[in-house]
Order: sequence, then structure tokens, then C-alpha cells
Amino acid sequence: MMTISLEKKLWLPDGQPPGNTITKTVKSPERLCLYRAEWYDETLAFFNEFDTLVLRQGFYVVLDFSDLKELTAAASLMLFAKVTRCQCCVPKVFAYPGAVVSYILPEDKAVRDVFRKSGLWAAIKPGGESKLDRLWNDINNPYKTGNDPSSQMGAIIEQLLKQVGKLPRKIVSALQESYLNIAHHAYEGFKGGPVPLHEFMVGRWWQFVKWNPKANRLSLVLYDMGVGIPDSIRPISHAVEQKVSDCASIALAMKSGVTRFKIQGRGRGFNDIKSPIDANPSAEYLLVFSGNGLVVYRSGKKVEEKLHGFSIGGTLIEWTFSGVGK
Repeated sequence: MMTISLEKKLWLPDGQPPGNTITKTVKSPERLCLYRAEWYDETLAFFNEFDTLVLRQGFYVVLDFSDLKELTAAASLMLFAKVTRCQCCVPKVFAYPGAVVSYILPEDKAVRDVFRKSGLWAAIKPGGESKLDRLWNDINNPYKTGNDPSSQMGAIIEQLLKQVGKLPRKIVSALQESYLNIAHHAYEGFKGGPVPLHEFMVGRWWQFVKWNPKANRLSLVLYDMGVGIPDSIRPISHAVEQKVSDCASIALAMKSGVTRFKIQGRGRGFNDIKSPIDANPSAEYLLVFSGNGLVVYRSGKKVEEKLHGFSIGGTLIEWTFSGVGK
């Protein structure tokens, strides 16, 4: 068992963090995975537990991954997002906010190497916004977060081109539309709420690029913690149906001509977001998690939907392609 802690100067002699001296350990399930229904709920429960302990109850946390056997792409991105939100949005009770999360790494060497070699550790290690800014200087790290697509889009495309070479058709326009929708609209529903939106979270998105050069397989995963598609499109969907599930709301957003946002010049709905799947023979699928719903889209048709017990806490989109690249 290997424990990753902070620099010694951040810890008291008895091993307790400074400030609030109470630390809670949260044990990870054996699999952190959003793709399989049997693992989805316990994955979300784990994320929600440590998120609540830090941001609502004011505890330091140790995330115990010792029994972890599998960490999949979308779950690793959510881990990055949840941890960095804790590190950058903690209450003032914490003397060292960047030290709010520490880790026990997996005993399984292959899974431990996922943390060390994939760029994940550099993304979730103790630190705050300056650590996240440094990720932009590491073109080889596939984990990125930002809130200014106009200035950051160039770096994203540069990274993709360096890693993958030739990109799937229309993926750049799909990413641009997704970033702009997040920046302009995803967090609008929180304005005027009882708890002000933290400055760090305004327009915030997280991204992970998984590239397997041996298989020529590419996955791009994008996550935001906004209000989600169902809550933003329900005013439109209610004109069609009296009661609409989260899956039905996502499916409605995917229909041609339906836009999530009623603002002139903004919001092309899912036309741009779906287009890489329709335009590339190499496309495998588009996954859209939002609210409690999941919709899977392949080549012009919705092929699967699933209503889960836990909300994704925003929207997560994944495009996956095979047989692409250099």
C-alpha cells in the first residue's frame, strides 16, 4: 500500500493536516466506471461522498484507492474534476486548500501506473489553480481544464494534432460548440441562487483525451458541472410533452432544429456535436450523460438510453473513434 501525501511542511507532527484537524478516509469501489450500469451508481456515490465531506462539511479527505482494479476514461475525468473543484473552491476553514485531498494509491501495479503515467497524478496532486495553469504548458498531459475557450482552443487543437495527427472530420467544430455552450450557458441556471457560484466555476469545463496509437483509437471526453441538458431544455420539451425523463430531454436536444438555448446567434443544439459521428466511418459512438440520463448515439440514430439512480452533476460528452490518426 502506498500513501501519497504532501510536503512535510504542510502536515502537523501527528500527521494531521493544518487548520481543521479532522480527516476522513473515503474508500474507492473496485471499479470506477460510468459505462456499465452495475458500476455507475457506486462510482457516483464515491465522488459525491468526498465532494460533500470537503465542500459542505469542511473535512480534509484521504481517497483510498488501494482496492481499485479499474479506472475508465470518463470516470478518470470526473475524478480530476471533482478533486480540482475541492482544491480550488474549499471554504476558508482550510488553512491549505490545495492540501485538502490526499491519496492511497492502488495496490494493483497496472492501475497504479494509470495514475502515475497517464498524466492523472499531475492533474490531481495537491495544488490549486497555478497547478492547473501548468497543465497547459504540458502538451503531453491529456487532462486539461479551463473557462476561456477563445484563448484556450488553439492549445487544445495543437495537443490533438501532436498526439493523433489527422483528426476526425468535424471534431474541431464539435469541440468549439461544446466549449462555447458551456462558457455561455451551462452555469446560467446557478445565477441568483442562494449560494453564489464560486469564481473558479464560472464557465468551467474539464477535458480528457485518450489516444491509443497501437489501436488507432481516440476518445475525447468533456465534462461540465452546469445545470445539465434536462433542466435547460425542459421549458421547450414541456411544450411537446407534459412529463419528460432526463433521457427524453437529451434525445430531444439531439433532434435537428432543436436548440437548448433561445439566444440569437448562439446554440446550434446538437447538430455540431453529433456531426463527427455522422461524418466519419471510423466513429464508434457519442455518449451524452446529463442529469440522470444517458443517451448513446451512432451514425444517425439513437441506439441506447439509460436512466440512472445518481445524477452526473452536469453534462459529460464523449466521442470515440477507431482507425484514426497518423
